[in-house]
Amino acid sequence: MDPQGPSKPTGDADMTQTIVDLISQHTVTALAIVFFISLGEALFLIGLFVPSTVVLVAAGGLVGAGKLPFWPLLFWASAGAVAGDALSFWVGHHYKGRLRTVWPFSRYGALIDKGEAFFARHGGKSIFIGRFVPGVKAIVPGIAGMVGMNFGWFSIINVVSAFAWASAHLIPAAGIGRGLSRVHSFDPRLAVLGIVLIATLLVLYYLGKIVYGFAFPVLDRWRLARIERRGPRSSRLARYETRILSNHRNIVGWTLVLMVAALAAGGFLTLLGNLLFDPELKLVDKAVYNFLQSFRSDAGTRIVTAITMAADGFVLTGLTLALVAWLLIRRHFSVALTAAIAVATSSLFVPLVKGIIQRPRPTMLYAGAESFSFPSGHATLSMTVFGVLAVIVASHLAPRWRPLAIAAAIGAALIIAFSRLYLGAHWLSDVAAGVSFGLLVTAIFAFLTRRQDRTIRLGPLLAVLLPAYLGTYSYHLWKDYDRWTVNYAPVPLAEQISPRDWLADGWRRVAERRLTIAGDQAEALRVQTDLPQSELTARLEPSGWAPLAVGDLLETLLPSRVTLPEWPAAPLLHDGRRPVVAYAKPGPVSNQRLVLTFWPSSFQLGPGEDGRPVLVGGLSLEMLDPVAGGYAILEIAEDGPGLSNELDSLMQSLAPGVASTAEGDILLLPKTGASMIKRPVTDGRQS
Repeated sequence: MDPQGPSKPTGDADMTQTIVDLISQHTVTALAIVFFISLGEALFLIGLFVPSTVVLVAAGGLVGAGKLPFWPLLFWASAGAVAGDALSFWVGHHYKGRLRTVWPFSRYGALIDKGEAFFARHGGKSIFIGRFVPGVKAIVPGIAGMVGMNFGWFSIINVVSAFAWASAHLIPAAGIGRGLSRVHSFDPRLAVLGIVLIATLLVLYYLGKIVYGFAFPVLDRWRLARIERRGPRSSRLARYETRILSNHRNIVGWTLVLMVAALAAGGFLTLLGNLLFDPELKLVDKAVYNFLQSFRSDAGTRIVTAITMAADGFVLTGLTLALVAWLLIRRHFSVALTAAIAVATSSLFVPLVKGIIQRPRPTMLYAGAESFSFPSGHATLSMTVFGVLAVIVASHLAPRWRPLAIAAAIGAALIIAFSRLYLGAHWLSDVAAGVSFGLLVTAIFAFLTRRQDRTIRLGPLLAVLLPAYLGTYSYHLWKDYDRWTVNYAPVPLAEQISPRDWLADGWRRVAERRLTIAGDQAEALRVQTDLPQSELTARLEPSGWAPLAVGDLLETLLPSRVTLPEWPAAPLLHDGRRPVVAYAKPGPVSNQRLVLTFWPSSFQLGPGEDGRPVLVGGLSLEMLDPVAGGYAILEIAEDGPGLSNELDSLMQSLAPGVASTAEGDILLLPKTGASMIKRPVTDGRQS
């Protein structure tokens, strides 16, 4: 696990990476490092600069991956924390009040004051509580020594809290490490993304710890001194600097708003660039589409149709007109004009970009420019309209309630975006781009209206907007709900093809390898068939293949005591599609099994419900990885000798008398007979 991130200082990144590398390679060295890191993290003030959380979480992840033993690691981490707090207690007990005059402690009087206030508020409990509070856990034990706390009582709390602190780091990290190793066996790219996300969060936590404990007090003293020194000067630059340092008119907050706008614009442009130049994004979109469509139901369609209609153009136009009209009547002209321009910008931008990109929707729902999908109009306009309303409302709320208003707007827009995905009206990148552009427009609106009329009364405004929105929405449901429920009905996921065309050339259009949800290629798909499960089973059982239930995700991820033959097959996805049937037979060595899994392809033979789906099958090797106490976890080998050697036997099982001539052969098993067609398996993507 690499805890390095782009915002982390180079020295800290090198140190942390070196520590993690040593941990993974040398157990004894790892235990010593964890001991001293835990000790250093608890030392008075010094602990503010020790990356204990980063290292302990990394070590816990390696426990989950089976690289380190858990109990020795827990013991030495706890022992280090106990020793560190004891040393801090001795420092406070030895120096007492003189601690404020001794370098380097004399430079952190504000932190010592904070620690004293924390100890005075919580008493002896602060030793336990303080371990889990950044900024004070390296201070409180020294304060306890300064105020003369009984050492015996301190030691009891010290030991108990140390074990609790170490467990709180190692146990969840071990679970995450185990989960990442499992995810890696299903889809390596998702595991890498998970590691990057966790490493980024750890780096941000560590940087926040330094900022809170070290940089913030120093910067605050520098800020106050700078204001005092620059304030009396009359130059324009000095006045501007003073306003920034004193956060005059919330200039820092509005700078953050502009940063949000820049990030939203960058997100939209990144999605647009990937759509135009990276074919992998389309594979991800298709996999997510197929995955969500597999969960469609009539009841779900009716519910989600009602949700998506809450942000149809008719409803949002009515809400926008009511907002602008009320603002004009109340003479809030500048806010009304800016809100109208914001919504109009999004309304015009969406069809313009759709007409230029001309990306087809997953299903045909509209005509003209609306027949194209990028970006999603629902996602763009819902984020814009709800965002504009949230900005107006938040600007008149107490500061502690403002994030709630913004979060409500973003949450409502994300619900609308998900409804478009569920109904098959848009691709994932469409709604992501729509939310990004709507967020950009919202941020710009917030910045432009930051100094405008603040006399807007929220009560009368909401009293007008709520009935207007509910009335428009209710009328829209009454008039159009039945029609849109039919329009949004699930569509077949498979393309119809005749048996003759499939056998002649259509088999070449079927994916050569399993496609993960992230658009990556996995194992080769070496079998294509339209045989029903009963006929497949009849051909496979004489060769030792037994039907195997396909488990759900939690069932196969969590540890269990069941034996390998009783364990269901892992629910691997192909192009977002779940397996329909699986078979197993003993593997090349004990405690292993070969699994033959079949997924629906993108084709079916014949029309409608009478059509026979073309299934594609791939081989994988599964085994049990012991955890503890008789529990084990199902693991999937990326490759193995049994997979290559099993192909000839598999061909014989499915089509007796026909032998494979190469590992990459594809065996077609049409319902009318058996046929062997050779197709080398390559690493290239299916066109």
